[in-house]
Amino acid sequence: MDEDKCAQCGTPATPGAKFCQSCGAPLTAASRAVQGLPAAEPAPSHAAPGAQVLYQGVAIRFVAILIDLIITGIIGTILTVTFRSAAYYATATIGVSIIIELVYFTVLLGLYGQTVGMMIVRIKVVKEADYSAISYREAAIRTILLYIDEIPYLIPYLLGAVLIWTSDKKQRLGDRVAHTVVLKA
Repeated sequence: MDEDKCAQCGTPATPGAKFCQSCGAPLTAASRAVQGLPAAEPAPSHAAPGAQVLYQGVAIRFVAILIDLIITGIIGTILTVTFRSAAYYATATIGVSIIIELVYFTVLLGLYGQTVGMMIVRIKVVKEADYSAISYREAAIRTILLYIDEIPYLIPYLLGAVLIWTSDKKQRLGDRVAHTVVLKA
């Protein structure tokens, strides 16, 4: 009876199926031979997410955040020019920028798992455990801790880059605390 189940996740195999409906793993040749079916070719890499996960590193993430910071900078400039009195106070301008970034990153990551920059470079944020969509809570945690990852401020995001380089799953502090990873979209 074990031959009628997926060897990877234990889901009952559908007669004639080459791949598991649940996890996408190729079904064993033994189970197909028992059913009288020919052996199949290996599953495409996207069909089995646990087989070879390609976590995204510093360079591609840097390009994405650079695009996002340009977008939030434009939005901040428009808002501070529109409300000229706030433009004269540096702390007000910094405060507006922080609020814009918090809302921008949290909302887009919570809704889509991607910011505009991530969409352009084709990467996304997912839960570490099962690669499912993240919640607004996880998006907010990642966003708030982005300010810690910017340390030292003379070389922005150096701490985040070091954490990514030293992590097996290429996680910065925000990813580690929120239990998220960045994958190819």
